[in-house]
Amino acid sequence: MFDDMVNLFNLGAFSDEEKELLRTDFTYKKQMSQLLKEARQAAKRDTCYFCGKSVTSFCNSHSVPRFCLENIATNGDVLTLNTVVDNPLIDTENGVNKAGTFHLICNDCDSKIFSDYENPDNYSTQPTPKMIAQMALKNSLKSISKRLFEIELFNISAKKTDAARMFSDAKNTANEMDLKEYEDSYKKAKKALKKDSSTDYYVCYHEKPNYVVPIAFQCSLALAVDFNSNIINNIYNPSPEYRIQNIHISILPLKSETVIVMFIEDGDKRYRQFYKQFNKLTLEDKLAALTLIMFMYSEDMYFSKSIENEVRESKVLCEAGKTGQDIVSFTPFFDPLEILRESHSLDKRHEIPNLLSEKYKLA
Repeated sequence: MFDDMVNLFNLGAFSDEEKELLRTDFTYKKQMSQLLKEARQAAKRDTCYFCGKSVTSFCNSHSVPRFCLENIATNGDVLTLNTVVDNPLIDTENGVNKAGTFHLICNDCDSKIFSDYENPDNYSTQPTPKMIAQMALKNSLKSISKRLFEIELFNISAKKTDAARMFSDAKNTANEMDLKEYEDSYKKAKKALKKDSSTDYYVCYHEKPNYVVPIAFQCSLALAVDFNSNIINNIYNPSPEYRIQNIHISILPLKSETVIVMFIEDGDKRYRQFYKQFNKLTLEDKLAALTLIMFMYSEDMYFSKSIENEVRESKVLCEAGKTGQDIVSFTPFFDPLEILRESHSLDKRHEIPNLLSEKYKLA
């Protein structure tokens, strides 16, 4: 079971032979399904994370607004990152109702605290400070939900063997640090929502292509390097005093156009050079960079079946999709930051299909 856990999170680790076995032998998948079910139950709360009221059922909250998913869906389904990662234990496509969901707040809170930014009629101009705060709040809640689940998953696995305990303890040390940072970001977003002030976040990019892109995305990411390969976040720094800084990116397909927003928490100076470099690029180059960043840094992206072939046939996108999923170990003979610069180089944007460009627009 310890090896199972490693492979579950190291999504690209299965050999072709193992993948074929897992597709035909359902014993392993049943074991993993039971483990995931136990972890979800252990992570389940009995109060709404936002208002604190006792609840028996939680809202099926979407990390990406549902209307955006519906705008790119084919027969109610969207593709997931597993299209390129190819883990036989994970779905390649999701129904809109299931895509990117988490269960942490009550229905009443969900209907109120995201009402501005989840209204497609509110995007005729640049998103308001209140809408930006709502995006940040949604991102932090999704991240908190994910970490709470992973902590319980590793806690359960730690009971299996001594090796599993050592591995799980190491993972949960990092998970607890991440959780603390996500909780801090959540508190900041919650305060910003009440203030409705433009001083809490800095919008470093806003664009409205006049066509519908085939990708829906919303997430906060810890970028590792900028366009000149300078380190933004040293993700291997083990110090509790070292705070990872995130950038929020939303790509929201509307009915006839798309909204792209990129913002940071006010005062996060590590991104200053990155967004200055980004804003000097041509529009096409910006869109290519965003395409690469999504595949490289996040699993929370959903795309139309219209670009399935382009995604599958791009070796660079397939490698990028696995980059952020791999469990990486280093020896004393290698500098992890140099490996980070190479694995997360944004120069690779020149080698991928620019899926956000007008060429791939939805009819």
